[in-house]
Amino acid sequence: MMGMPLKEFVWSPHKLVRSLLVFATALSAMAPLCLAQETDELVADEIVVEGDAGVVTEGTGSYAATRATVGGRQPQEIRDVPQTVNVVTRQRLDDAAATTIEEAAYVLPGLTTATGDGFMGSLYARGQEVFQYYVDGAQRPFLSIYGTAPDLFFFDRVEVVSGPSGAFQGSGEPVGTLNLVRKRPLYEQELTLGSAVDTFGGYRGELDFSTPFADDGSIRGRFALIAEEGESFTDFVEQDRYAGYGTVEVDIGDSTTFAFGTIIEHVDRAGFSGLPTFTDGRLLDVPRETFFGSLYNASDTDTIEFFAELEHEFDYGGVAKATVRHYHRETSLLSALPNSGVDPTSGDFTLFNFAREFEENDLFADLNLTSPFAFGEVSGEVVVGADFTRSEQIFMQNFDFSIPPQNINTFDPFSFTAPDITFPGVGPGFRLNMVTETSEYGIYAQGRAEVLPGLKLNVGGRYSIYEFEEKDTGRDVIRGEAEETNFAPYAGVTYDVIDNITLYGSFASIFQPQPFAPLVVGGQVEPRKGRQLEGGIKAEFFDGNLQAQASYYRIRDRNRAIEDPANFGFFVGTEEARTQGFEFTLQGSPFPGLELSAGYANVNTELLNDPSPENTLVAFGKYTFSEGILDGLSLGAGVRAASGFDNLSGTTFIEAPGYTVFDALVGYELTEEIALQLNIRNLLDRTYYERVNEVSRGNFFGEPLNATLRLIATF
Repeated sequence: MMGMPLKEFVWSPHKLVRSLLVFATALSAMAPLCLAQETDELVADEIVVEGDAGVVTEGTGSYAATRATVGGRQPQEIRDVPQTVNVVTRQRLDDAAATTIEEAAYVLPGLTTATGDGFMGSLYARGQEVFQYYVDGAQRPFLSIYGTAPDLFFFDRVEVVSGPSGAFQGSGEPVGTLNLVRKRPLYEQELTLGSAVDTFGGYRGELDFSTPFADDGSIRGRFALIAEEGESFTDFVEQDRYAGYGTVEVDIGDSTTFAFGTIIEHVDRAGFSGLPTFTDGRLLDVPRETFFGSLYNASDTDTIEFFAELEHEFDYGGVAKATVRHYHRETSLLSALPNSGVDPTSGDFTLFNFAREFEENDLFADLNLTSPFAFGEVSGEVVVGADFTRSEQIFMQNFDFSIPPQNINTFDPFSFTAPDITFPGVGPGFRLNMVTETSEYGIYAQGRAEVLPGLKLNVGGRYSIYEFEEKDTGRDVIRGEAEETNFAPYAGVTYDVIDNITLYGSFASIFQPQPFAPLVVGGQVEPRKGRQLEGGIKAEFFDGNLQAQASYYRIRDRNRAIEDPANFGFFVGTEEARTQGFEFTLQGSPFPGLELSAGYANVNTELLNDPSPENTLVAFGKYTFSEGILDGLSLGAGVRAASGFDNLSGTTFIEAPGYTVFDALVGYELTEEIALQLNIRNLLDRTYYERVNEVSRGNFFGEPLNATLRLIATF
């Protein structure tokens, strides 16, 4: 069936969904009968739902979490998931003063932040760029050119599973999944106010209010607002962000909960596309605040998301959940960008004007059932579900090459005049005016069973139908069409050696259609196929308060699209590329008052255009005094280190040396309700490049010494 045209496939998506619903209904009816067969000694696994205590990290004060939703459609024990799973808790986000995904990635060694202009950037995991993330399990594109959203103030935690997640994710990259889990309404009224200022000149205000609307808490809501006027260490770069989040939950009886809400953001940014290199690939030795662009460099982004969730707990222990989310984004940007390397002798280089208008509408729907089961002496849990994703993108792009040659020694951003660029963009090069429609239907199932004491088997898979069409409305031509079917299998095993140590191994796969990669002979590069073998160990210490993981993995990535060296604007598929490495993380508390977050990652890849370091190390520790004259004082210190890294730009390698950066934290509780927190980054003011990209642009310094002072009040 692989590659069979959709019209020849006997089952339609509607029939597939109907069949799944029949299966799920039968399973829900069968599960109580299965449980009734249990002996007194056999107890089926309890299903833990998202709002349960022990899942939410907010208010725990801990860097450790024992459950995550990325292992299924309901929270799973991390030790039961046979892949590397890390959770950045609410406390860890607060202590890092992390308000963006890029800042959150700094605390995990398996994620590398390829910094941008101080307000946006790219992420790399296990040697490859991450192009999507999830909000409560709903997919969103991760494209740094538009800036990243939403603000992390609205979320309880960031969950990361490393490697493919094809069983639940559908199409995607073979390197990992980031899932943002939103804050839930509280059963008691609480108000949190926050304000922050930093040494770059930026400031920020926060409000988070949760309240019950009924005396018994059966109706409750939560509303959060942020306003931020951000400044960068790079000249002329700044960003204003205004955002709001609101949600209401309603308990319908004792077993059903309905939730709905929205996230709205507006972002204005005066951006920067990074420094060029010399034409031979050597990095520029210029001040860190150097800016090559115009004063009209700007982007304007508005996003709005609506969501609704209905969750029902059956008497026998199963949980059914239906989710619908709609996401809308509009972005307008105009920038003067470097367009060549710098001549080593004269210092000359070129720039051009780049303009883009972008609009996106995404719809996501999912229906699933998580159910315990028991047959004789075997017990476990099964998840079945169906989902649907549809995306429409309207994309207009044009250029202007009227900027005269520039020189790095005499560059003046005040000398540029904003061009009059119109759409549609029709002409040579990538002057485009396109409408893109993408749809993906999927059914999935995954089960976990304890077949012997301590030994659990995980098996599952997903069948996906992918449809794509891209039309250049400026030229009135179809640029690309694709219809793909794919089955992604998944298998794993975990074994509890002793009560607190688990060994595991897994095989996971995923596919990624490449409709944006046209072949010179027509059509597109065939879909990428990624598969991973991983083995490791997970452990809990100090009554589960300290979590440790270590893993070794090998990824085989076949048919990855790269630029056709003989035909500009076209692509070719690569042979199989291998990536392998190992990771170690440690998170939590060995004794009261001390919280630790540390890890090391090694990645060795055959991919030539991977700018992430081969070795990364992160470590941070915070101690809070609870008695004596230092009662209420918190002291923290950390280190971020990376080995040298490089990237291939055309035929030129760009290399950057490794770096080590130290951070610090000082916090003090003025009263039970009010606290101060001072974060210091790059304590020793190390000058270093944090990202290399192309000869023409995209090379960025890491941020210099800076500090953020935050005041938090909770009532």
